[in-house]
Amino acid sequence: MKRVIIFISILLLTACTKTDRFVISGIIEGAEPGKIFLDEQDVEQVQSGDSVKINKKGKFTFKGHTEYPRFYNLHLGESKILPMLIGPGENVSIQSTVEDFPYQYEIEGSEGSQHIKYLNDNLFSTRKKLDSIKNLINNIPSPEGTRHTELIDEYARVIEDQRNFTLTFILDHMTSLASIYAIYQKLDDETFVLYKNRDIQILKITSIALDTIYPESRHVRSLVANATNLEQQVRVAGLQRLINTTESSIPDITLPNPDGDTILFSSLKGNVILISFWASWDKKSTDFNLHLLELYDRYHHDGFEIYQVSLDFQRESWIKAIEYDELPWISVSDLNYPESKVAGIYNVTSLPTTYLINREGNISGKNLTISDLNRRINFLINE
Repeated sequence: MKRVIIFISILLLTACTKTDRFVISGIIEGAEPGKIFLDEQDVEQVQSGDSVKINKKGKFTFKGHTEYPRFYNLHLGESKILPMLIGPGENVSIQSTVEDFPYQYEIEGSEGSQHIKYLNDNLFSTRKKLDSIKNLINNIPSPEGTRHTELIDEYARVIEDQRNFTLTFILDHMTSLASIYAIYQKLDDETFVLYKNRDIQILKITSIALDTIYPESRHVRSLVANATNLEQQVRVAGLQRLINTTESSIPDITLPNPDGDTILFSSLKGNVILISFWASWDKKSTDFNLHLLELYDRYHHDGFEIYQVSLDFQRESWIKAIEYDELPWISVSDLNYPESKVAGIYNVTSLPTTYLINREGNISGKNLTISDLNRRINFLINE
């Protein structure tokens, strides 16, 4: 019996070890026999890693292990690096030439590394466009002319196109660490691709999503801290409209429900209302909804209503979540998040966010617990 237990333990240990392993093999045609290096890209510095020999055919192989996806730099001992995002169990294949490395290459077997290449290729194309426009601007004899204005506008459009590309990528790959790479990309040494104050919200939602999957990642922990710090800076600087006081009038909300009909929040005046900001991708929100169902069943017939604003990115996800939990209250969506004006006006910095509104249309509480909501709703209904 002891032998069986020991054998099973060895098998489990071996299985776990194999799961953590990764292999990177490749060919750099024309490379001289020598060494190629693989370093880990940490949050603030590069951790020197392993090196292996390149044979006369340009072939090399690295073997390593990681418990979760990590960022690595592949290089030939020079400042030119090929960035990668390698996860456990991946068998990665790279092919390039010594002339093209590391800017042009093919990579397979690593979805994260393919995402990194996709992001860098697009950013490289954007930089070329911007350089071309700058050259044209510098060669215009009269900066006051129409052509100069057109080029300035075109330059701004290219920057905004890159920003929209990055936002779309992040929203489509919210559970990949490649989204962190996208967040911190720069147009030049000083200018981040995501340069607008409201882009801080994309840091926030990405950090929330990744923190539930890779809490042990130093890059994720850094993103969480950075998102919180930037959010606080924006708040202190007054760049967002805040609603922190109670018993104050609130702005109206006009958004569509699942049928496409526009529902005005102001149309519910006279009821005790809970404005609830949530998203189907946020577990805290969906868990909170289950508690709200109890309150809704208890007080709805006495004049209590819930006006719930979804900050989902995809309409299908929002609809499925409503149907799955059978949410009976008023559901509307703002699929423009993190560009959402409503979320900015209501200072939605985390999910779920709620405001309890009395019959006169004034705020009676913000982000109350379920027990506090129960007591406050009962009081407002019967006062």
